[in-house]
Amino acid sequence: MIESSYLANKRHVRYPSPKLLVLRSEISSDRCSRTILLETISKDHRENNKIFICSYKFPSYPHSEYHFNNLGRIAGYCDGLVCIYQSENIYIINPTTRKLRILSSNLLQKCTCLPVKTEVFNLNNGEQRCICFPILFNELGNDKTSIFANGSLYWQNIYNLKIAAFDLHTEMFSEVLPPSWYTSYSCGVYLWSLKDRLCLSDVLQYPDVDIWGLQQEGPNVMKWEKILSVTILSMDCLDPNFWKLGLAACYFRPIGQKPSRNFLEKVPADQCSTTLYMEDLVSSV
Repeated sequence: MIESSYLANKRHVRYPSPKLLVLRSEISSDRCSRTILLETISKDHRENNKIFICSYKFPSYPHSEYHFNNLGRIAGYCDGLVCIYQSENIYIINPTTRKLRILSSNLLQKCTCLPVKTEVFNLNNGEQRCICFPILFNELGNDKTSIFANGSLYWQNIYNLKIAAFDLHTEMFSEVLPPSWYTSYSCGVYLWSLKDRLCLSDVLQYPDVDIWGLQQEGPNVMKWEKILSVTILSMDCLDPNFWKLGLAACYFRPIGQKPSRNFLEKVPADQCSTTLYMEDLVSSV
């Protein structure tokens, strides 16, 4: 047992370190096709693995949206699995085991100003259910991607300045009031998750960004509290738990005032192309 990697692997599973997943694309030398890859970036910068997602050829007409807008996006992360949708497919990936599963393309729906449908898909038996989303698509913030924390998915509702919550266990929607300082919608207000706790920050506060965490004090009692304040002067000095927050600050700050990203300088500023994840060897696809 000592000579094997069993103990090291067990410790690795029990005490994983956060890593950044980055969705990237590579254009072929003849510029006729594109390959989509999921790249892993670790704290020590030595691990730089890439997982193949898909590849496709460009249409013959030169100004097709496939040349520019077909990279895809990371829809979310939960229990060691990452969900990516790209073009006409949805991919469920375990970055640790490098296993990938492609879901049916009919799960993707065109987004309009009509109420959005939520598709609940069971990976075990393939069961699919449709649940009506209580708010309109254009009432969501600029980043339509949900945030997973404490068993629920959360979205900003810029229409009524509330946070929509979907409990994955009860499959019920509810609303959460934001902190008292949240009086008007701003593109700099960043909804994110820290150690499975929903957090809200205004990255326009740079360089000292406050972190507000949602605390559940009872069955139906939620309270926001200020957890800490993070100084974002250099991405290289940030704890990995705050990399996404730092990238958001890089994205929203005016030109010339952006914090240095150092080794993360080549990471896309688009928040839909990155996610912070914890390894989990137990999850499977």
